[in-house]
Amino acid sequence: MPIDYRYFKFREHALGKQPADLLLTGCKLVNVLSGRIEEGVSIAIAGSRVVGIGEYPSNDVIDVDGQYVYPGLMDAHMHIESSKLTIPQLARLFSRHGTTSIFADPHEIANVASIEGVSYLLDTAAYNDRVSVYFTIPSCVPAIPDPEIETFAAYLGPTKLRTFFNNPWFVVLGEMMNMPGAIYGDEKVLRKLSDFRALGVPIDGHAPLLGGKELNAYIYLGIRSDHESTSAAEALEKLDRGMHIMIREGSSESNLRDLLPIVNDLNSNRVMFATDDVDPIDLMERGHINYSLRVAVEAGLDPVRAIQMATINTATYFRQREIGAIFPGARADIVISPDLRQFLPSSVMRGGRFVLRDGEEVPVGRDVDRFLRSMMNVSLPEANALRVKARGGRIRVIKIIENQIVTEEAIIEPKVEKGSLVPDSKRDIAKICVFERHRNSGSFAVGFIQGLGLKRGAIGSSVSHDAHNIIVAGMDDRSILTVARMIEEMQGGQVALAGRRVARMPLPVAGLMSELPFEEVVAQERQIARFCREDLGSTLHSPITTLSFMALPVIPLLRITDKGLIRIEPGQYPMHVPLFAG
Repeated sequence: MPIDYRYFKFREHALGKQPADLLLTGCKLVNVLSGRIEEGVSIAIAGSRVVGIGEYPSNDVIDVDGQYVYPGLMDAHMHIESSKLTIPQLARLFSRHGTTSIFADPHEIANVASIEGVSYLLDTAAYNDRVSVYFTIPSCVPAIPDPEIETFAAYLGPTKLRTFFNNPWFVVLGEMMNMPGAIYGDEKVLRKLSDFRALGVPIDGHAPLLGGKELNAYIYLGIRSDHESTSAAEALEKLDRGMHIMIREGSSESNLRDLLPIVNDLNSNRVMFATDDVDPIDLMERGHINYSLRVAVEAGLDPVRAIQMATINTATYFRQREIGAIFPGARADIVISPDLRQFLPSSVMRGGRFVLRDGEEVPVGRDVDRFLRSMMNVSLPEANALRVKARGGRIRVIKIIENQIVTEEAIIEPKVEKGSLVPDSKRDIAKICVFERHRNSGSFAVGFIQGLGLKRGAIGSSVSHDAHNIIVAGMDDRSILTVARMIEEMQGGQVALAGRRVARMPLPVAGLMSELPFEEVVAQERQIARFCREDLGSTLHSPITTLSFMALPVIPLLRITDKGLIRIEPGQYPMHVPLFAG
């Protein structure tokens, strides 16, 4: 193999024979390799690399005055699209919080726009200088490839996935959501797993509530991580059986406090932090991975161990040898912070360049202007089509579990007016509808949901994991259809409606993302959140984000797609269930 002289050109700098570009002095270096804090050290940087630890000649010297210096933080699993921001705007927010690398699964946009959507994210990532984006190859587009379960826009089979082979942007096979296909031997699923095992890359998992022999079978296939655990017992069983655990703290998936008790001296190197899905308000107000660090340390976790879980553990799992720690030859992804409690950076470097300096954003690079066609092709029904005739007996209702995306099934006596089933604000029961938006098929389904907290009006979104059909919940049929039409007219977005009052957020990029600066997107999101609270009466942290997961037919227990109510038992194929329970 020929010598890569581009890498070795800084050897003279490491010897101190050539001056470094920059010397950071007065550092309290959080050494995630040895697990200790080195006091009063200096870090020499040349180009994009750390060339040495110690005193070096340098063209520039910055005294960090006893602040803590640690590696750039990493998100082990996230979906860029869930932020509703383009990569350049998302990266600006990351800079504020010390994140320099993310491992992103592009299956949301792939479900809407196939490989064209993935290419869009690749192009925008390539021109971004604030954060390193490592992509996972979307393994399950759609989540369950069964047109009887839901109508989907795209399909990535084993042959299409091979187009990602040897692409350096892709470092792992993304979350294997089709648990039953893997466990019970679907040929195409096994072919995907076999292909990527042969390549020697890690395979991410997605195994909510899975345990016992089904978990054994799932892990046997080479699946090595999971981010879906919601209890310590569940996470510990997966850890015992060989999985790496990604502790998730997103906007609708709050698992951090429940899972922290599993972390100890002997297993913490197999635990990482992830967000999965996080909205722009939370990114702006509470932070990103630094928020997970803050919560973990407040709960009693040692700060150095917490930083290891946010850096070197993630880099090691994804086999990225040049990031995750500060050592000679490492890429200079560095966070400077006054304390190890709040984890609020004063300065951040990515690849040897400041992206945040003394609390101020540093302009870097250039944004790419990339067009992605509209993805809205919907035929909506008339209002009377949403009517559900009463026929006696109880019905199945999707029951929300706050701060989780798993649901329960409630069997209740419905409220009946003029021979039809109607929402019931006293019991917090709304009507929920899914309208197919890719093929102009006119397919839709109607059900009921408990826990959104709506008193009136309706909310809806074209973000509806993972097929991303239009999903709307409301307290009357007219409001539900009005919201759906507004989403269609905007070519995708989110809407909250109460009579003639409305709050909306256009998402023209595949119906998933905005092209606006993050400040404007956050302002729109805040307006919708305030509207849901003050005009609709919901007390949920993010009712539209919660709603967006109610059509995902791989998360237990009860969901709704454009094909009807779907029940999902852990490790089993999803199955249709009737609205009326008898």
